[in-house]
Amino acid sequence: MTASDGPGALGSLIELLARRHVLDAFWELRTTPLPFRTLTQRLDVPAARLSQRLTELREAGVIDIDESGEYRLTAQGRRLLGALEPVAVWADGWQSLSPRQRVPRGSATRAHDEP
Repeated sequence: MTASDGPGALGSLIELLARRHVLDAFWELRTTPLPFRTLTQRLDVPAARLSQRLTELREAGVIDIDESGEYRLTAQGRRLLGALEPVAVWADGWQSLSPRQRVPRGSATRAHDEP
């Protein structure tokens, strides 16, 4: 991906990941392949909706189904995971902040750790 791919490509990716249950399913597959039934139970999502979301992830090339019928991340999916893991760490820290800490007084344009 290059900077010329810009917001169009990034926007498309964010739109995909923002669909209900897509990021949850992707995240469940980050450590090990899982069968459909296990994903359905872990995510507590209707089978028809999960099937649709897994199809969307397959069409995007980030997951596939292995020979035993389990869903797993593809090489592209693992690259995406590598990009999302630091964002997840940041989000955990951000979520633990109070609203006041998120926008410190007098610094509406800078983060609290920026000079």
